[in-house]
Amino acid sequence: MNTPQNDEEALAAQSLDALDERALALIRTRLDLVDPVPVDLTERVKFAMTVASLEAEIAHLMNDSAMAGATRTTEYDRASTVTFESEGLSIMVTLEPVDRDVVRVRGWVTAPGAEVELRERSRSQEATADDEGRFVFERVDHGTVHLVIRRHDEPGSRPVITPGIEI
Repeated sequence: MNTPQNDEEALAAQSLDALDERALALIRTRLDLVDPVPVDLTERVKFAMTVASLEAEIAHLMNDSAMAGATRTTEYDRASTVTFESEGLSIMVTLEPVDRDVVRVRGWVTAPGAEVELRERSRSQEATADDEGRFVFERVDHGTVHLVIRRHDEPGSRPVITPGIEI
């Protein structure tokens, strides 16, 4: 049996008591005030894990020239069209309100016949791009979504995943 080498090791070997739990609670409260957990941390972690598990290429959001000169304001218009690019692939999606809580997502991808998966919080939907690269998801709930595109025109190509977009 190992015997503690010093006082610190002896203390570390003991179980936590009420005083320890109170000290930890005070530290947690203080850290929550000065360095809170980012509200989107869970989504960012899920995205990173998805990319890692898919061994996917990440598509980058393209800057809209109209938005390039925009200044910060308290009022804003939501973008209705978003474009992503990755090496050898472009994706454009247009968001169309269906009703208060639902949006239609129409899209185009530069890889006709590609499988397009729309990942929401608790579910995913799949569509196949037609011969022109068009696809549509008729009913998408508001929230953060990612698109995963799997090409069939280039054997061995990695899936492409977009950053999350807020619908």
